[in-house]
Amino acid sequence: MQIILSLVLGLLTLTAHSHSINILGKPHFSFLQLTTLDTCGIFTNRRDSIHCNPASFKSSATEGLTFHLSTKTEGDSVELGKKIIFDPITKETLEELFELDSFSSWDANSMIEFRNSLFYLSYDPVYATANFFVFNPAYPEVSLMTSSQRRINITMGEEFNLNNNIFSIGGSLFYFERSYFSGTFALLDVNSKGIGELIDFEKTNGINADLGFIYHHKDYEWIPKLSIIARNIGSLVKVNEDNIDSEKLIEPILLYEPYSKIDLGYDFKTLYGYFGVAVGAPFNKNFSEFYSDYISTSVNYSIWDFELSGAISKFSQVSSFKFSSPNNAIGVNFGRSKALGDFLSDYESFSYVSLEIYL
Repeated sequence: MQIILSLVLGLLTLTAHSHSINILGKPHFSFLQLTTLDTCGIFTNRRDSIHCNPASFKSSATEGLTFHLSTKTEGDSVELGKKIIFDPITKETLEELFELDSFSSWDANSMIEFRNSLFYLSYDPVYATANFFVFNPAYPEVSLMTSSQRRINITMGEEFNLNNNIFSIGGSLFYFERSYFSGTFALLDVNSKGIGELIDFEKTNGINADLGFIYHHKDYEWIPKLSIIARNIGSLVKVNEDNIDSEKLIEPILLYEPYSKIDLGYDFKTLYGYFGVAVGAPFNKNFSEFYSDYISTSVNYSIWDFELSGAISKFSQVSSFKFSSPNNAIGVNFGRSKALGDFLSDYESFSYVSLEIYL
């Protein structure tokens, strides 16, 4: 308990750092991450909890093989997003961008997972995301962020009991190959310049790691659970602060750069299933400041083969449900996001479908 109080008091002394741009294009390697706005580190008894915090390795995920696929299914940008990611970019494709609404996005991911009592192994053949922002009607311009990557990941963890204080630790090590572009160009540029001059993909690969910690008390349910996770340890990606304050450039944060996250809340079993509520706050890599625009609250309830989730933050609201069977599961997520924060008054509505097959 003293550990939790010390951490909370410490957080109050940190400097808040407000970012006005809220980009949906962030890797969500599980449906639970997507439906809780990634505020799920304390939800340790769900099948896909391990993606929220590797420290939940001992308490989550049934052993065996899983195939996972999720994609955004709603909006005019779905087909164009697929073209941007998977097809050679042409002049006609770029011209289609200028016909969209002020902001549109698309993303999808697939995953093969295997788990036994010793380790969790996953392979992502593709995680793809594309975001388009059309602005300046008098001189039409497009801000485009697109990324595709594949990744192989191994996760291990352990749990310790000290006088009914339960400490869980876990780590993930992953190798990735990524193709990334973020930039802006005008409609006239499409006609006067070659595609290679407008869009130059940055291709990178490397090894990064995530490290997680979870604390809860076995007997005293009134003591909240605590989840701490550091992501992308070893990453060389740096966020351009000038771009974040720009009204023209899409500069996503909490994506590939090193960052940390703390979740605090309750997750317990009742006679009628598991119930959990959590508050999450993301930080920069060294916890010297937190990103106030990304603080979120999530609720999760699961009973038998049914799961219900919801989450809210300053610029996003989501709700979802998921049905499971011994062989498969399907989840549906609905939400809306003020995708560019204070720079854009419009909200983007979206929906996702997730399919899991268990072997």
